[in-house]
Order: sequence, then C-alpha cells, then structure tokens
Amino acid sequence: MTVDPEWTKKFFNQEDYRGAYHLVDTDMIGIYTPADQQHPAYSAPPPDYSYTFTKFLTSADLEFYNIYYYQCQNYMLLASDSRRLEYAMTAEELFFPAIQDIFDDGKGWVITPNQQILTMHILEAQPRIHNEEQKIFDWNVKFDILPEAKVFRKDAGQLQPIAEFDTRGLLRDGAIYGTLRSRFLDPGWDIHFIPEKEA
Repeated sequence: MTVDPEWTKKFFNQEDYRGAYHLVDTDMIGIYTPADQQHPAYSAPPPDYSYTFTKFLTSADLEFYNIYYYQCQNYMLLASDSRRLEYAMTAEELFFPAIQDIFDDGKGWVITPNQQILTMHILEAQPRIHNEEQKIFDWNVKFDILPEAKVFRKDAGQLQPIAEFDTRGLLRDGAIYGTLRSRFLDPGWDIHFIPEKEA
C-alpha cells in the first residue's frame, strides 16, 4: 500500500485541542430523572450521535469522535444501560464493568448530583501518528471522576465511591489516564482506550 504524504498535511491543523471537555445537562429523550436510592436514573440522555456524522480524515473530525467516546463512557455510569451502546462500545471498553454487572443483576446503580460524572481532558495539542500506513492515531487523555457520584448498593443499602469498583486498575490519583487509539475507517473512526499501564 502506498502512503499519500499529502493526507498528513490535511490531517493536522493549527488548533490546540488541549483542555477539559464538559457535558451539558440535556433532556434528549424525555425528562431526565436523576437516580436515587429508590430507582436508577430515568431518561438519561444518550450520547449525541451527531458527533459521529463527520467522516473526514482530519484531527478536527477525530476530536468529535473522541467526544462521542467520552459521552459513551459517561452514559454508562449515568444510566448503566448498555443497550443503547450495543454497536458503539464493547463491554471490554467500559471503565467500570463491575458497576454494569451490579446494575444488570438489579443490585445497584450510580447516584450523581448532575449528569456529568466524567470530565475528559485532552493532554496533547494534536494527536500523534501511531501507524501512518493504517492511519492509526494516538491522543493522550485523562478522565476525572466526579467525587460526589456514588454507587448505591441496593442489596446492602450502602453508598460507595466509584473508585471501589475499579476492577481494571485504571485509577491513579483519582483519575483515569491513558491513550485513545483511533483508526480511520473511511468513513468514520474505530476508537479504543489504552490504559496508561499498557501504553
């Protein structure tokens, strides 16, 4: 396969994408009802699929897909309902699969004061080329966890910190560090999280 040197020039731009990315509270599929000790969240807003409509090989388009990935991870904590993400994210990608297991067993869910449980930080101005021929890119990121968000264990009647469910060993100093590795599919992107300890 011959690599076109021109695509790398078109891919990068002058933007500095470093910084914190925030979600806004929405009622996309009905009136959002926060979880409490009686029930899980109702009508939790799903990830905004419009972020996946971009299909070009540019760092700007990749940023949109990274935001979508972030929204998926946040949604899984907010709603604990993987059915909406069946085609967007595999179970292996979940930051906290133990929380999903508790929800699936009807034994608990996340209670949070607002819809944003995670805050994503992009740590590099532009992504890095991991494999030029296959159009694979790496972008270092960090995910902060809202300390006030807790897992309610219905079976035990207890609130526990999300950190206690870190069965993948992703947390360092209260945050998740790693790399979003993305492959251009033409159109679209395939994105996977590489934990810091595996990079």
